Amino acid sequence: MVLVPDPGTITIGTGEVHAWLLELDGWPSGRELLDSAERDRSASYLRPQDGARYAASRDAVRVILAGYIGGEPGHLRFAADRHGRPQLAGHGLQFSLSRSRGVALMAVSAHPVGCDLEFVRHRSGLADLAGARFAAAEAACIAGGCAGTPTRSFYRHWVAKEAYLKATGRGLAALRDTEFACDPAPAIRFRGTPEPGWLVTLTDVSPGMLAAIAATHPVTAWRRLAAPDQSAGVGRRARHRGQDRSGRIAEPDPGAVRAGRAGRDGDLVTVLQPRS
Repeated sequence: MVLVPDPGTITIGTGEVHAWLLELDGWPSGRELLDSAERDRSASYLRPQDGARYAASRDAVRVILAGYIGGEPGHLRFAADRHGRPQLAGHGLQFSLSRSRGVALMAVSAHPVGCDLEFVRHRSGLADLAGARFAAAEAACIAGGCAGTPTRSFYRHWVAKEAYLKATGRGLAALRDTEFACDPAPAIRFRGTPEPGWLVTLTDVSPGMLAAIAATHPVTAWRRLAAPDQSAGVGRRARHRGQDRSGRIAEPDPGAVRAGRAGRDGDLVTVLQPRS
């Protein structure tokens, strides 16, 4: 088991984007690291498992961010910027979080970043939703199975668009104005105009889980954080693969990202750069 680096020992360069896969099941049931608002939200879920997964995701966010900026995880404070994006109070490090079932995805960067994670499953009404909230070209692309099947194609477009909307702070209210074009060259458009400078990384992070990260730089590291050793306390002995104790970027765990190398095109990790 590899120790999570002590607070302040993870480094990230100006042009880097770090992606973290978080396993949410099996974390301690305590809420010691959370603030009162986080504890209240955890308690508000109708299903205890959902509340526990929310609490675990917030624990993990605190542990990871403390690794970058220093300080104790439980002492970090959060706020919202003028676009409504969550941010660290008093610090410029950017992050984004998305949860689906027992897995979460977190992206960290010095620049605006957004991520989305969805469990790919057939649901009635997806075609109607695409027709109502997606551009006509997108709906046609989805119906044609641009990602293999119409269902998978819907989620491919959805995660790409939501990651971009979270990165820009425009939110789902701008979903209809945002288009993810697959062909002939991948592009993000907003109100019909290409958005230069944004990179969208799409990948299968685990069977049935499709993820996207939108940022101004490519993803340079993929890491996985599992539930901590409960006998040692949260934030000190979480199981962590993909980085050594010095904070250097290591090869990705093949079980975490099903591709050859982090930050490069591969069979299942594709970096999509919009047309300028």
